[in-house]
Amino acid sequence: MRYTKTVLVMSVVILIVIFFSKCFEDNSQKTKDPRGEQYAGMSTCVGCHQKIAASFPHTNHYKTSSAINSSLLKKIADTSKKYFYYMDSSHVRLEENNNVFFQALFVKDAKETSRRFDISFGSAEKAQTYGSWDGDQLFQLPLTYYSGMNTWANSPGFPTNHPKFDRLIINGCFQCHATYIAKEDVPSGPLSVRDKFYPGTLIYGIDCERCHGPAAAHVKFQQENPLVKTAKYITGIKSLSRQQQLDVCATCHSGNDRSAQRSIFSFIPGDTLANFYFPEFGFGSMNNSQADVHGRQMQLLQSSKCFQQTNMTCGTCHNPHEPQRNNNSVFISKCMNCHQQSAHAEGFMKKMEQTKNNAELEKISCVTCHMPLQTSKLISFKDGTAAKNLPYYLRTHRIAVYK
Repeated sequence: MRYTKTVLVMSVVILIVIFFSKCFEDNSQKTKDPRGEQYAGMSTCVGCHQKIAASFPHTNHYKTSSAINSSLLKKIADTSKKYFYYMDSSHVRLEENNNVFFQALFVKDAKETSRRFDISFGSAEKAQTYGSWDGDQLFQLPLTYYSGMNTWANSPGFPTNHPKFDRLIINGCFQCHATYIAKEDVPSGPLSVRDKFYPGTLIYGIDCERCHGPAAAHVKFQQENPLVKTAKYITGIKSLSRQQQLDVCATCHSGNDRSAQRSIFSFIPGDTLANFYFPEFGFGSMNNSQADVHGRQMQLLQSSKCFQQTNMTCGTCHNPHEPQRNNNSVFISKCMNCHQQSAHAEGFMKKMEQTKNNAELEKISCVTCHMPLQTSKLISFKDGTAAKNLPYYLRTHRIAVYK
């Protein structure tokens, strides 16, 4: 009898262990990276790369997409106008309900529809636009926040005579503004398909593995061999050829209007980017100095003599691990690394030593003259009933002598 009770108790214990083991197994499956088992996820990098982990979240790469930050949105809403009027006398109003924000359409003061803020695109350094989920589709909201003027403007390309709530955000937008999202093509008509997204797989911003490749094998090796200081099974950017380094950046900084043969999400550092697109000619060529300042930074850089006469890459001037925006002294020092013997370098350095703050430094900065802010031909904002065009200024990456 005692033996039977012992067997019964042991059986129950075994069943409980199996049950909870299964639970933990299922939970671990849920937390796996949606890109596949070869990826470790950005949170895994923090343990060994604490300095970078502290600075990288402040960069524009990290902030290029995110879930809605209610505190930031509330601050923007409180300091800017909450109404935007269209030429048909309708208006879109910002609304808040229990810390959730909406863009609501009013016609003759009667609410017709409203859409929730779900995703932000852009760091808000210059502008930030927003998306709203409707099932497996994402729609761009009609109002974009224009940071330069602390105002809400009509989203780029939207009509000025009435608000538009039905513009889809497509996969190409995610490929430059996010690390990953799973999707499939589903029929939307007799001869057309649409993107069906899986929102739960979305990885916001640009993470470590987007630029350094899958890290699961690297993490496993380094954890098992903590005394080995040479990084294994991970791509160091400096280990790549010049063209391979440029290709990593060009996945997003050479435009997304080309015809892709396969998803840029599948690009791994060391791949040849040209193999991901069908050949293009004319305006899209990589040496076109007339390329737009939005999204075509690579083409503009490659049309510069600085690029053509040296081995410079994007990393020559940019450290993607640290926030460098508006840090004039950093970029001046980058220029001086190569141009100390230029005709005006000596006088410039003396003037720089006398300059006390960053605002004054900007007036004499190399990039102010040789990489000036220019108006985007592709992106502009409208200010509502006046239909006035609000120019969108971005710094050109064509390094040259400008009149």
